[in-house]
Amino acid sequence: MKIEAFILCYLEADIIGYCVRHYASFCDRVKVIDLGSNDGSQETAKREGAEIIQDDCAGIFDDRKNQNLKNTCWHGTDADWVIVADADELIFFPHGSFSTLAAYDAQDLPIIKTHGFEMFSDAYPTTDRQIYDEVKEGAPDDQWYGKKCLFSPKRVKSISFTMGAHSVWEAFLHNGQRVTDPARFPEPPCWLLHFHHLGGLDRVARRYDENYKRQCENNHRHKFGNQQKGIIHANEKRSMILSKLRRVIP
Repeated sequence: MKIEAFILCYLEADIIGYCVRHYASFCDRVKVIDLGSNDGSQETAKREGAEIIQDDCAGIFDDRKNQNLKNTCWHGTDADWVIVADADELIFFPHGSFSTLAAYDAQDLPIIKTHGFEMFSDAYPTTDRQIYDEVKEGAPDDQWYGKKCLFSPKRVKSISFTMGAHSVWEAFLHNGQRVTDPARFPEPPCWLLHFHHLGGLDRVARRYDENYKRQCENNHRHKFGNQQKGIIHANEKRSMILSKLRRVIP
């Protein structure tokens, strides 16, 4: 079984090493699509074993560009399964990657519906192992973070994600069938761990503000992504996370 991960990255020096290290533990290839980082993200990703694909966004965040990249970056792969995700999103198999994917193959599943978790820690991790060796708590959120970023190119011919890739608008299979978002969570389960709320409230709020400043006009016009002041949005998210916080990683 061959597995490949395609990771979008822009100014993610803090997290990209953990991301690549995780995917390298079970993927045959990890490809980081870097959108013009100048903070050491590329060097860290290479050091952890990733291949770098250059695609400069000129410092502008445009959901349409990211949507197109996720729809097409995996084209031409010969992998049995691909993961298309952001740098702070880690597909996690609580029952083991290879046995879980073999079970999905046996069920002939084209696209996997994940259980989402917003992981949380006021201290930014410092471990030189896997990030979830240190950050083990999170809040379940299947609506926004249960993304369908794991699918099988053996079955899926084309895929169209919605803005932000929170769901699948439609996909066409090699057998000619048209499918949309999967209706059921598969067994064994698959988790998507989202590591955004790390390092304290001020750090998270600052990142929200930085992302807001570089959003393109189209994003602002259509209200793609967060449009609030960083501290307001960070506080709202923090309250939601703390209300549902629980141990996720044993």
